[in-house]
Amino acid sequence: MEYKQEPAFINREKELQGLSDFIDKRPSEILFIHGPKSSGKTTLLYHFLNLLSEKSKIDTKFLNLRKVLIVNYKNFLKLFFGLDYNQAKGDVKEIREYDVKIFKVRVETLKGMESGQLDPFVIMEKELQKLVQKGIKPIIIIDELQALENIYLNGQRELIKELFNFFVAMTKESHLAHVIIASSDGYFIDTTYNDSRLKKCSKFFEVNYLSYEDTFEWLLHLEKYSKIKEYTLSKEQAQKIWNTVGGSMWEIQSILSDLFHTPLDELLKDYKMKMRGMIDDYIGFSSVKKELLSLLVKRSLLSRAEIIKEIHFAAETAEK
Repeated sequence: MEYKQEPAFINREKELQGLSDFIDKRPSEILFIHGPKSSGKTTLLYHFLNLLSEKSKIDTKFLNLRKVLIVNYKNFLKLFFGLDYNQAKGDVKEIREYDVKIFKVRVETLKGMESGQLDPFVIMEKELQKLVQKGIKPIIIIDELQALENIYLNGQRELIKELFNFFVAMTKESHLAHVIIASSDGYFIDTTYNDSRLKKCSKFFEVNYLSYEDTFEWLLHLEKYSKIKEYTLSKEQAQKIWNTVGGSMWEIQSILSDLFHTPLDELLKDYKMKMRGMIDDYIGFSSVKKELLSLLVKRSLLSRAEIIKEIHFAAETAEK
């Protein structure tokens, strides 16, 4: 299919190299990828997965929890072990194996975990050990881990804390698998960075908005990066977009799609009004705080990109 606009991926060589360097050493820590909403974390992970697919002796287990609904422990088991409760047969002695998304286990093992007789973390560790013994490097990548909050194992143990404990054991203690977890800044700071135990066994990797140079490279070469042929942007127009949304990729892509039917100046005027409304609604700025922010901008104490990042972070924290 042909589209008037395609999602852009702009100059993440440094980030991709950082991820490659991380998996090239023996597992010893969890890697937390964090950054503001819509900074391109998930897109970066998908490109990294493409690079991993070209390498041999690597077994990548990737979960994007934004795509699935997890409301209880059974959902967790189904996701990690591929169990379909609607089609599972009653014979627990059945020896047929399932091809599953994450780990390949026998039906009786799946039923044992469901009943609480078997610990899923013990099962996962054994599966990782099998891979390592075959000379295969296991890599576990989870995007939007916060989707597992407020889920409990057997009504008692908090699932997300048990997962963190498991990941620490697999990386820092047993050196069995690489673990990469991505989340937005709000969850990262609230749950991870403030946890002293996790801080001592983790590495932090920030994925931020695009730089000024990369943003202009994109906006001045729309056909190359976004496959847009119907219009081009001048340097002056690119500067206006930067002044409004900085290097926030989601906002830029949204603006580019609206430019097919709305003039830029009108579009940016409406966008600024929405941003001011977001500040009022989520942050509750007083008139004094608004004047202070305006003064900081005028005196160049904060860049536009930094301001946008702070607004998104404050809004995200307010939502939590």
